[in-house]
Amino acid sequence: MMSRSVKFIFILTFLALSAFYLYVLYLTKHPNVSLAYRMYYIEQKTRIWDRNQTLAYIPGTEMVLTKYRDRCPYLSRAGWDIPKEDGSGTVFSGTGGLYFTLHADPGALNFEGSFTSPNTGTILTVSIGDAWSQIIHLENENQNHFSVTIPASLLVADPEQPNFISLKSNNNIKFQSFKLSHAG
Repeated sequence: MMSRSVKFIFILTFLALSAFYLYVLYLTKHPNVSLAYRMYYIEQKTRIWDRNQTLAYIPGTEMVLTKYRDRCPYLSRAGWDIPKEDGSGTVFSGTGGLYFTLHADPGALNFEGSFTSPNTGTILTVSIGDAWSQIIHLENENQNHFSVTIPASLLVADPEQPNFISLKSNNNIKFQSFKLSHAG
């Protein structure tokens, strides 16, 4: 038989461990982490994460996709390859997109992208949810730029709610950059 003090220590240890594991379960449901961390590790939506990274985007800033070491933080996990070491760009195939936050209502924005010549008959679809979609035919082999206007009020200006611009392509496209700038 166990003495009273051993029973007390056993019960106290059991209660302490139970409280600890209940606290851990609470933290898994309510993590206190940055949006960039949550999008990469918990929701597994973005392609990269860096300790000081934020998903905040300032309209007019170019998203460079040619740097191997300094990768673009806005790319989705799906659809994108890592940038080529030679600086020629990042390959996109299938379905993917861009995640970012805005801190102020930007109004209508021009969404621009530069890329190397795609295969003949390449179709790129740019959309935001079910509210808006634009089909771009990249049939000219000399074409290396596209621009579409995203209507006002489709993007949310909230630093805690990411926007997602969906891209879909029937062929591989090697992108060098993207930019969202004020329309007009």
